[in-house]
Amino acid sequence: MLTQINLIHMGDSMTFGQYCDPHLRWTERVKNIITPGYQKEGAYINSINCGVSGETTLLGLVRFAKDVQNNAPDIVTLQFGLNDCNCWQTDRGLPRVSPQCFEFNLIEMIDRARHFGCAHVILMTNHTVLREKRMISGEMYKNADERYSKIIHEVAEKTKTTLCDIRSVFKSLKENEVKELLLPYPDLLHLSPKGHELYAQTILPFIKRAIDDLLQKKLKKSRV
Repeated sequence: MLTQINLIHMGDSMTFGQYCDPHLRWTERVKNIITPGYQKEGAYINSINCGVSGETTLLGLVRFAKDVQNNAPDIVTLQFGLNDCNCWQTDRGLPRVSPQCFEFNLIEMIDRARHFGCAHVILMTNHTVLREKRMISGEMYKNADERYSKIIHEVAEKTKTTLCDIRSVFKSLKENEVKELLLPYPDLLHLSPKGHELYAQTILPFIKRAIDDLLQKKLKKSRV
């Protein structure tokens, strides 16, 4: 009998995989890599993509019970911020979610995931973007993105959560290399197939370590 591990990916369009063929999205790439190997070890990885395009942490928290808590999470990846930091005309220069609220929402999601049995939460920073245009607030979008990614670092430290620092990987690359990872102008934000591949390669070791830890603990319990 296979041991089931529920892996839930929670986030915005970067997790959902907007504008990218489903089989090329990073969540699907990870699933296709890990599934065969762990089946041989007697484990079924139930991977669920709960990304929603255009979503903020505030909206994610509203549906957290349905999409995460009700799915008995063992491992949860959290990726938010690219919408939270954005400013819409209707908000008169305010970010869609304030920095303080963004921090609170992430911590609330982490606390809730753990309360419902999640053994490993993997918190992801956001990649660098190439949008130079200033928002209605006067701040450049890419600078706001960087500020919110710093908050993600702080939350990971406060909550002792595993941090997958996607941003540092992108920042190590030259601008022309980053361009290949993003959809072309005028987008310059959403991931290209190459971008999804890099995301998958970056987060894969963290997910494997979490799965291995869970399987080891379940094996010990079965021996007691």
